[in-house]
Amino acid sequence: MTKQPVLSHLEDLRWLIIRTVIYLLIASCLSFFIVDFIIELAKLPSKGIITNFLILKPTEAITIYFKTIIYSGLVISFFPICYECIKFIAPALQKEQTISIVKYSLSAFSLFILGTVFSYFIVLPNTIKFLINLSVHLTSSVPQFTLNSYISFVFAVLLSGGIIFQIPLTCAILTTLQIVSPNTLKKFRKEVFFALCVFAAIITPTTDVFSLTLFVLPMVILYEVGIFVSNIIYKKTITEDTIYGDTND
Repeated sequence: MTKQPVLSHLEDLRWLIIRTVIYLLIASCLSFFIVDFIIELAKLPSKGIITNFLILKPTEAITIYFKTIIYSGLVISFFPICYECIKFIAPALQKEQTISIVKYSLSAFSLFILGTVFSYFIVLPNTIKFLINLSVHLTSSVPQFTLNSYISFVFAVLLSGGIIFQIPLTCAILTTLQIVSPNTLKKFRKEVFFALCVFAAIITPTTDVFSLTLFVLPMVILYEVGIFVSNIIYKKTITEDTIYGDTND
């Protein structure tokens, strides 16, 4: 484990932020050329449910393009950003564990894409249909939405899905850093499930129970997967002379 002075860590953090911003800017510039395609993709989950979108302000079209470019840039640059973040915490790892930086970065990117795909094909269509039916039931008329609010809703759901699917990787990293053990994750399972429900309620763009359930159930499953992964890492890390965590829990 490599020890560095505080000023060195702050300097590394400064360069981490700078590189992250650069990656995001470059990726956003690249996404400018496919922004119309991304907007059309965002509309697809509402096909057959929402027929027309409204634009109420002269500058709203610019706002829509800007949001789409930033979100697309975040997705494109997610892998190098993850690589830089994990590389930043690498000094806290044992020498034999530093080779996992690329593996963890690829895992983070893969889980983010998997969560995005899950949200796009499962959460979004069902949530939109549920909310539209609820609106029709309350008003007895077909609701109308602005494209700006719809795009914000879609990107919020997709981003939430990508973040939620990081749970197994988070468990793996915490176990590798010897902060938690599988026994710890199992011991506080109920408390974590409650915290996940609260977290899902915060990041979910809607407040309905249906959308919340669509996020909470995968989170519970992912947490169990995280325990399984943590157990594998724990068994590989543990030695005859060194046992970390609370194995007697």
